[in-house]
Amino acid sequence: MTYLTKEDWTNYLLPKLRDDKSFSVQLKENIKIQNSFIHLINKIFNEQKNSPKIITQRILISSMIYYHKYILFNNILQSDLSALDKLVLFCSCIFLALKEANKLIHINYLATKFQPSFNKFKNFELEEIKDLMIQKEFDILISIEFDMNIDWPYQMLNLVKLYLKKLQKGNETIARIINYINLNINDSHLFPLCLYYTPNEIVFSCILLAKKNYNLDFINIDDLIKLNKFKIDNDNIKQCTLYISKIIKYKNELIQNVNINETRKIITNLKINDNSQNENNNNYIIN
Repeated sequence: MTYLTKEDWTNYLLPKLRDDKSFSVQLKENIKIQNSFIHLINKIFNEQKNSPKIITQRILISSMIYYHKYILFNNILQSDLSALDKLVLFCSCIFLALKEANKLIHINYLATKFQPSFNKFKNFELEEIKDLMIQKEFDILISIEFDMNIDWPYQMLNLVKLYLKKLQKGNETIARIINYINLNINDSHLFPLCLYYTPNEIVFSCILLAKKNYNLDFINIDDLIKLNKFKIDNDNIKQCTLYISKIIKYKNELIQNVNINETRKIITNLKINDNSQNENNNNYIIN
């Protein structure tokens, strides 16, 4: 996966993180984007009952990463995109994410599933939808420099579970701690931190938050870092922890402040996101 340079991070994303008003607006927009992706992804997989939930979670995260990279590369304001432009972009990101996850679904099937959404604008033929998706797919590939690989943070939880077992923690305690960390990881994707911070840095940041918020003093973050084979930047972890904490704080405030109907929609979709991961921890964690 190709990450943002420090210069690009500083110029394009950091100002939105630091300015509270801009951050609040951006976070609300990102939640709407996530909800739209979940809605479209569910159209594909609702009939495929044997599809593991972890696949839909992976496609969701990959799609959002492709979306944010496309926006940044082309220097586009989200407000400049029409509703139809966004729909085409969302569908094309999902098309790419399915390939990245090696879940090869024919574009004819996807166009059929997405057609009702397109027909809210006008009556689209399947060929029109396919042509729009293919063209936008190429545009996205240019924006990501044809690097479709996505670094996946949840695999790191294997290491956490093994560490907790060495501390002789029971299965119930381990499951509870992993759940705390999962929720933090899921929330981290509401802002594109993963375009700059590595999965390991994000996961360690989420562990630090869980340690602080749930009084898990027995977790020694330095010991965990030593178990990790990759080099970790402690300063990045501390900074990333602050940003994820801010995301969680503003998300909770947003849920409290929006009107009842919108609140229900946001909560429902965020719970779908959380539960899809929590139900499938064992896909990555040794029992």
